[in-house]
Amino acid sequence: MSKFNEERTVANLYLNLKGGKRKKDDWITIARDVKQLSDFYKSPAEAARKLGVSYELVRSIMKILDLPKEVQTMIKEGSILYDAAQRLSRLNSRTRQLEVAKAVAGLPSHQARDIIQYAKRYPDASLTDFKRRVTRPKPRREEIHLTVLPLKQETFRRLQTLSQRHKTSAQKLIVNIIDEWLHRQERSP
Repeated sequence: MSKFNEERTVANLYLNLKGGKRKKDDWITIARDVKQLSDFYKSPAEAARKLGVSYELVRSIMKILDLPKEVQTMIKEGSILYDAAQRLSRLNSRTRQLEVAKAVAGLPSHQARDIIQYAKRYPDASLTDFKRRVTRPKPRREEIHLTVLPLKQETFRRLQTLSQRHKTSAQKLIVNIIDEWLHRQERSP
């Protein structure tokens, strides 16, 4: 086992915690370094002070080391993001932590967050249906534009009569008339 190097550990952690959004190391490596530094200073609070971060962040990072080894492997490989790992650590049962980790592996953080919150709120519930609901593609929204058409009373009355005969609304009839007209215009040279 290599000797602990305080200066290198502080520098690496500083890069990972204070640098850009992209981390140099994975979160398990970061957590191990934070734990080593905390042990070296004999206090997570002192490690936080030395790194210039909050005690809560140091404690939260170290907490992911309490997750089951299989979950830690998923975090190390990047299939579980830090936010999800942190939330998983709040689940009481190690069995539930592993079950939920498998369900959220590879998901974007907002979907993972929703599933973990559900698992925490309903500790005995199956995640299969809820995961399916969360990950189901959202219906595509179509942009609709409104146009106000000034119509003479007689024209509007004729449209209403025609719409009743076709068993549709006047608005749908007008849209159909416009669609048909546009289609004919596109086909004519």
